[in-house]
Amino acid sequence: MPALLWSQRYQLTAPRIVVDSVFFRQKADVQLEFDLDGATVFYTTDGKLPAKDAPVYKKPFTVDSSTVVRAKSEHPDFLPSRFVEKQLFQVSAVPDSIHLLTMPDTTYPGKLGSSLFDLQKGSRDLSDGRWLGFKGDTAVVEVQFKQVVAHKLVLVSSLFDPGAWIFSPAGIEVYGKSGDKDWTPIGRWNARTGTPWKDQPAKYDDYQRVVLRRVKVDRLRIVVVPYGPLPEGHPGAGKPAWLFLDEIVFQ
Repeated sequence: MPALLWSQRYQLTAPRIVVDSVFFRQKADVQLEFDLDGATVFYTTDGKLPAKDAPVYKKPFTVDSSTVVRAKSEHPDFLPSRFVEKQLFQVSAVPDSIHLLTMPDTTYPGKLGSSLFDLQKGSRDLSDGRWLGFKGDTAVVEVQFKQVVAHKLVLVSSLFDPGAWIFSPAGIEVYGKSGDKDWTPIGRWNARTGTPWKDQPAKYDDYQRVVLRRVKVDRLRIVVVPYGPLPEGHPGAGKPAWLFLDEIVFQ
């Protein structure tokens, strides 16, 4: 078989999207890594899929707002790669003080409350100091800002790995207050019921978005409700599912 026809039966690997952190305040520098002579890497930052009319990657670039970076590699002698994507989130504010009302399990303490607001995504090493693991407990954290704020959105970054007994949250509640006023509910998110979990791959970038009422507050309370008992058919059915959190973002 001619070498060209042989090579065209094989698909290229996808490029790697490399950033210091998917969470950033002002800007994020993005690199696309792919090493093959004659290959071209296409990318987008506008939500579209990368195609031949998309920008060609030549050097690192910068994004200054929340976006999804998508990329794929092509070569005349091979099948195009699948596209890969990475979500990047601009953070509007970081709290000035943090009070963790629920302590994580001693096996996965992270760096306590500071791990949730350090703008660092947790890795696949659950003991990397960026993940907080809660075994069946509702996670409650209160934060305070020096100035009054009116956020649009709270983003909670969690982990889904049913094989490790780790499930996404069942719900999230956000409360706000200013001065001596009482806590007021300003946002709520509930997971869809009946979401399939069997044969689902682990997801380390599992994000839940809570849309907030635009009210001015200087304190927020975030309540993250765990999945609950592991579902029927799971090896640990009936036992509490783990809840893992690595970041809470304000936008």
